[in-house]
Order: sequence, then structure tokens, then C-alpha cells
Amino acid sequence: MEKDLLEVERQHLENVVKECDQAQLEDMEKKFALLYTYDAVGMVGKNRIPYEDVKRCSQAKALLEYSEREQKEILNHLKAFEFVMQEAKEKKPFNEEKMKDIHEILVDGIFQGGVYRNVNINIFGATHQPPDYVKVYDRMAKFFVNLEQFDGTPLELATYAHASIAKIHPFVDANGRLAKLVLNYFLVKHHYLPISIPLEKREDYIEYLEAFKTDKDLHPLVQFFKDLLIKRYENVLKELDI
Repeated sequence: MEKDLLEVERQHLENVVKECDQAQLEDMEKKFALLYTYDAVGMVGKNRIPYEDVKRCSQAKALLEYSEREQKEILNHLKAFEFVMQEAKEKKPFNEEKMKDIHEILVDGIFQGGVYRNVNINIFGATHQPPDYVKVYDRMAKFFVNLEQFDGTPLELATYAHASIAKIHPFVDANGRLAKLVLNYFLVKHHYLPISIPLEKREDYIEYLEAFKTDKDLHPLVQFFKDLLIKRYENVLKELDI
């Protein structure tokens, strides 16, 4: 079974890591953070900065060929990812305040973060549109209650948290990046690797996300993330198990 394969891969990595050089592990984590930021920021189609330039931006902190906002989105995302990873590893609780903190880091210097939207928004091409802004507070309150009462595997919990935030779209902007960070918060908290959604899989991802938004069917997205997780473990093991 695929679930068994995922657990076997996870256990294998835990054993391999014990014998690995710490510097090598840290280097891999930094590379992943850059790739993840490239995928997450580029997913919306507004900021398709090439991977090499994402890397340059993380080092130089300023690239003349890109706008200030484009560069801030990159640097903010790297900072937000680092924050989320630390919180997850320390098993800090995920609540409304924590979610707003993450959003504030994502949009720091761009607009005021951590404040629920007071306007209606439409997602181009989506079958399901976010709820009216007057319903956001109520929907988010129910989301956090459901999160506490959720009965499922860690992967299902992570997927539910991600998909719910994407469905409600509580903020004016950066909801997708926030939802992906929350997904990884729950994965890492439960001892899984964080994952990135490759840009080439964008259409599949949107299709499975829409299945949850319209039919409340979480299974296609859970399977999608499981496949990405297995692939991530295979790649990491290949790089480490020399």
C-alpha cells in the first residue's frame, strides 16, 4: 500500500539522517527553502522570478531588474518558511493568532497583514468562489473548531488545514502561500518532510483543490500530497544515501 511506502521511506530517512553530516543536512534544507519559495511565489502567475534569481535575491537582498514588491515577496516567503519550520519543530500550537503572524511575515512591507478581508474577491477560472467577506470571521471560527476536532491521519489533517484556508481565502492576498505554509507546518510537526508543489503540477493541484471546494472531497488532494511526499523522500534519500 502507498501509505506503507510513505512510512517506510520516512523511517528509512530517520535512520540515514543519524549518520549524516549536519552541514550537509542544513545545505539541503536551504536548497529546499529556495525551491519551495520559487514554486510558491510563482504559483499565482504574477511573480515568475527564475529559480537562479530567487537564489541571488536571497543572497544579495536586492536585484535591480525586479520591482521592490517582487523582491519582498521572495524574501518575506523565505523568512515565513523559516519561522513556520521552527514553530513546527518546537510543536508550537497552530491557532488564529499564529496564522495571522505567518500572514504578516508574508506581506511585510507590502500591505497590512494579519487582517481579514473586508471586500469580496473572485478567483479567475475557479468553479468555487470565496465566501462573502461578512462570512469570513464565522467561517474561520468554525475552521479552528474543526481543526481541534479533526479525526484523521496527520497527512489528512495537514491537507484539510491547507484546503480550508484556500477555500475561505480569509485575506486580500497571499492566501495560497499561507495555505501551503500551513500544510508544511502540520507535516513537519508530525515528523514528515515539508513539500513543494511544482509549477508544472499547478493544473493538477487546482483540479484537486476544486474537488474539495465544490464537493468537500479531500481524497484527491490527500493522494496528490502523498505522491509528492513519497517523491520528496526518494529524492532526499538518493542525495543522502551515498
